[in-house]
Amino acid sequence: MTRTAPAILALAAVLLTGCSAAEDIASDAASAAGASAREAALRELEAAVCPLVADNTLSEADRSTLASAIDVAQGLGVESELLTAAEDINNSDGTPPESELAALAEACR
Repeated sequence: MTRTAPAILALAAVLLTGCSAAEDIASDAASAAGASAREAALRELEAAVCPLVADNTLSEADRSTLASAIDVAQGLGVESELLTAAEDINNSDGTPPESELAALAEACR
């Protein structure tokens, strides 16, 4: 029995090490998937938002599209100048200031 105790402890240590490595791999994969999702969301945000401000105007329909694009990007953890500029416009009351539209147009370049 005394010989089996060290063997059992050694096996447990190996299994725990394996679990830790598997956890690290899973964590790395989840991080990579999250980063890929954020990159895809940023591309979608650009595709949805940039055409809206190409003419330096923003209709009510454009604002609705903008709000939806912002919600998706925020949900995926996107952080960018484009998102910040879009949020500034979305949070403005009435017609957004030309300076905010220009900032968003600049972020689209």
